[in-house]
Amino acid sequence: MATLAEFRTKYPQYNDMPDVELADSLHQKFYSDIPRPQFFQQLDIVGSQLPGSEKTITLPKAQPSIMDRLGAVLEVPATMATGLVSSAAAVPYGLYKGITSGKYGTPEGVQIGQREAQAFQERNTYQPRTETAQDVLGGMAKALSAVPPTLGATGSALTALAPAAVGQMRMAVVPTVAATQQRMAALLTPKSTMMGGGAASADEALVRQQRALSQGIPLTKGQQLQDFAQQQFESDVVKQSPDLAKGLQEFKTQQKKDIQGRFEQLIDQTGVDVDVSNPRKVGAIVDSALVKQFEAKQKLVNDAYQKARDAGETKAIVDTSRLDQWLADNAPEAISVPQINSIKAKLDALKTATGGKVTVDDLENLYKAAGQLGKPGDPSNVFMRQVKGVINDVTEGAGGDLYRAARAERAGLGRQYEDTYRVAKLLGTKGGYADRAVALDDVFSHVVLDGDLDQMRTITKLLKNGGEDGQKAYAALQGQTIQYLKDQLNKNTSGKLSYDAFAKTLATLDKEGKLDYMFGKKGRETLTELQGTLRDALVEIPGTVNYSNTGSVVVRALDKLAALRIPLAKTVADIAKESELKKKVEQSITYDATKVKP
Repeated sequence: MATLAEFRTKYPQYNDMPDVELADSLHQKFYSDIPRPQFFQQLDIVGSQLPGSEKTITLPKAQPSIMDRLGAVLEVPATMATGLVSSAAAVPYGLYKGITSGKYGTPEGVQIGQREAQAFQERNTYQPRTETAQDVLGGMAKALSAVPPTLGATGSALTALAPAAVGQMRMAVVPTVAATQQRMAALLTPKSTMMGGGAASADEALVRQQRALSQGIPLTKGQQLQDFAQQQFESDVVKQSPDLAKGLQEFKTQQKKDIQGRFEQLIDQTGVDVDVSNPRKVGAIVDSALVKQFEAKQKLVNDAYQKARDAGETKAIVDTSRLDQWLADNAPEAISVPQINSIKAKLDALKTATGGKVTVDDLENLYKAAGQLGKPGDPSNVFMRQVKGVINDVTEGAGGDLYRAARAERAGLGRQYEDTYRVAKLLGTKGGYADRAVALDDVFSHVVLDGDLDQMRTITKLLKNGGEDGQKAYAALQGQTIQYLKDQLNKNTSGKLSYDAFAKTLATLDKEGKLDYMFGKKGRETLTELQGTLRDALVEIPGTVNYSNTGSVVVRALDKLAALRIPLAKTVADIAKESELKKKVEQSITYDATKVKP
């Protein structure tokens, strides 16, 4: 678990935010499943309940100065040399003190000898004053204990010296860097991650891996465990040691391909047979299916009216006074809606031509004219729908059974295609437009993204019930919905997959109930499971530290040794570092939570 100071080191933009406020923000946003007191303890925040603590800001420790680094170059060899000499002399000195204590041969005499030997060594070992020297010596004590048994010709000498050297180094180093080692010991102590601890973490890792395997997307060890240190290692090792981390880099490259492939699989499962990456092609299929249905319905209406005309049922004279009154009442509106004057002019012309004897057939033609004059999304559409309503009232009860059947057919057409904004706008060219009201490239947005669930249903129900062409159009909308989610994931121009954009879009569709409606309960679950795996694979735990438990502490110390050019330190550093990194990289790639025994 990173401390708050370590979080600030990685994210300095938060250095002006008080400790309590920053910790609360992290807790509420990412780790609300952990009790607040426990979370604060893990971040090493103490006294948060004390008055005034809400304004406390704990800034990261300043980097060592040049003088501190130069001092370490002198102090490290001095401590090593005096430590080796004093540790060699401490044993006979302690033995002498034990013999002359008068307790020789007893357990008490042994303890006296041990205490005297340790005190002798501490008195005669140079105590480094710089923090850098203390860190380097602490790292060396651990690094030397990791030396492999054989290292060729050089290794033979090191192997022979290693046991004594390691013991002497520990005796020389540990007393001098007690404070540093205490801090490191705290960091090296296994702690539960922010995702939970113990059996809970293991269970969560198992769930993550099972979910990922069902999606065909591999996860690294850090992604499965959601462990701070492991994720930081997997991030840093690729940058710091690309040759050693080649396998991990290849794993992540393949992971990205598998993620893309999963979207393609889901697109194929919709049954779509068009390139959904081309919005215009999808729009053309949807438009074609709707136009075909509309024209078929329109033909039924026209045929029904023709039968009524042939039977003479549309020749009846009707009273237009109600329409006259409506036009008079709405005359002021004609200033901004000139279509009202157009209807009035047509009605006046009919009256003049027929001597005031307007027939049902005449009003039916006026009804068609009102439908053509109304523009979806425009005020004219509202007033022209009112005109059609008045005409329906005027002609109610007129004519015979054939005319009433034709009216019923026309009412159904109006409800499905003309009086529903989303549908009417897609069929915009039917309303007197010179150009399409909705460009083919924008059909998907118009149907799926822009409207609410009820508005989307008005179109998709028509497609679902529209025979083979309608079913294909609906499958195209399903496929492009998944393609759109994929596009959100890939919208980052840097090439890095954008989980946030994907998740936001998916959440919006889910909140509105569109996922359930378009893909069913099982399909929605598949998409939300995919979201979980993408979160595991793409979202890094914020505030992760720059080292990973014991291995990275050794590596950091050895890097310092190499930079200071202490004799043999670079060789030891390279060997220990490569061995540790190779092992951890392999574990990152091959770890499988489903195969870990509880």
